[in-house]
Amino acid sequence: MGLPTIEPITEDDLAFLRGVDSPTVANAVEPFQVRDRTEGFIGGHVKSLFPDLPPMVGYALTVTMNDQPGPVKGREGFWAMFEALAAMPAPSVVVVQDTSGHPERVAFCGEVMATMAQRLGAVGYVTDGTVRDVHEVRALGLAYFASGVCVSHANFWIEEVGVDVLLDGQTVRTGDLLHGDANGIVLVPREVLSGLPDAVNRVREREGELMAFARSEGFTLEGAKKLTGYR
Repeated sequence: MGLPTIEPITEDDLAFLRGVDSPTVANAVEPFQVRDRTEGFIGGHVKSLFPDLPPMVGYALTVTMNDQPGPVKGREGFWAMFEALAAMPAPSVVVVQDTSGHPERVAFCGEVMATMAQRLGAVGYVTDGTVRDVHEVRALGLAYFASGVCVSHANFWIEEVGVDVLLDGQTVRTGDLLHGDANGIVLVPREVLSGLPDAVNRVREREGELMAFARSEGFTLEGAKKLTGYR
């Protein structure tokens, strides 16, 4: 299928997002009320395998992958994925939904795929399945988010490129702006970007004030209620 037109965000916005942790971004989006609070993030089964890396920011390229017994599948889907990556603005993030029904039995990415994706502008690989070659991919500096690791690529193939995917409760579409770190992945709505720096500052100020009070000798629950507005 044809991919949507993806408008790159500014370099200033990219630089700003790379300097913020994902939970703060998630909190800062809430006051804009552009989505329900139960939406906009990938669930916790998809974990960062390299939590020491800085925040990952990039545009999603969505694909579905399968694995079943039988003859070895063709590789047309792989080239379709790489061609789509080459056509997308960088930085990009490959987002893979497992359709095999047994994600713990197949590694959907390893050193070769990760290296090629990185050469085509990818900064991360996200899947509700498993991956492998963790030491080699860590050395590349490519972010890995997955449900775990598996030693074999089994008999997997790429089914579709550019389709909507569902990862641990969250729909992700090609072109979505993703922000991920050791805490997980949040989707950043483009319509809030202009106001996000101020919103992030307000989150940091409120949390800083509350944390300073919580650590002080004068801490009381009543005082905390007043600071947070929850009474």
